[in-house]
Amino acid sequence: MKYLVLLMILFASYLPSEEHKRFVGSSDAGKSDPVLWMIINQLQTFQTKLTNLEHKVETKSSTQFDKLGKQFSGFKTKLLANSKKIADLKNDVKVIKNVMKDMCNAGWKRFNNHCYMFRYGKVTWHQAKHECEKNKAYLVKIESSSENRWIGSEINVNARTASEQVWAGLNDLSREGHFTWAHDHSSLIYSNWNGGEPNNGNGGPYEHCGSIYMNGLSKWNDAPCSYKTGYICEK
Repeated sequence: MKYLVLLMILFASYLPSEEHKRFVGSSDAGKSDPVLWMIINQLQTFQTKLTNLEHKVETKSSTQFDKLGKQFSGFKTKLLANSKKIADLKNDVKVIKNVMKDMCNAGWKRFNNHCYMFRYGKVTWHQAKHECEKNKAYLVKIESSSENRWIGSEINVNARTASEQVWAGLNDLSREGHFTWAHDHSSLIYSNWNGGEPNNGNGGPYEHCGSIYMNGLSKWNDAPCSYKTGYICEK
């Protein structure tokens, strides 16, 4: 619009002083110079149209801006809602994982956040260790009297004779007389050896692997690793 005003000023500047007054101040100006008057009228019409167009553009721009603002606000609301859903899903997954962690697979029994599998087929100590590892477990590692008593109560119901035993992770294969757990090679922090045990067979065959009597007392014994008996896996 400023260019239009300048153009009108330019037209007016070319008019003599008297002519300028006459064209600007008198409605009869067009009678003396109709061509110039027509140009001025057209410029004024163009100015009016341009003003209207600017108003429409400003109105439309404002409307579009408001529309974009609402769309952005809606998008932000949806984004926050989706973020909350994702957070809720993550929390649900965490809960499910914790529940699953607290569960034992079929055939396993739970005690103090650990799962145990009792097998009574006759195998050597090394075979028992291998079978446990196949099940992503290890030969049982007993760390407390409560755990030992619980194991004793579980195996006692399956005992056929008082001398029957099951393999545990006990062994002194690395150093004679120094029993450790096969799972992590740690030393014993709790033990429940039977009287006179471990005795390495009293001069007989070497006894380097540990077992548990199934007679309800869950006493421990050292036996030849080639001896075949049941076993307990833990994980």
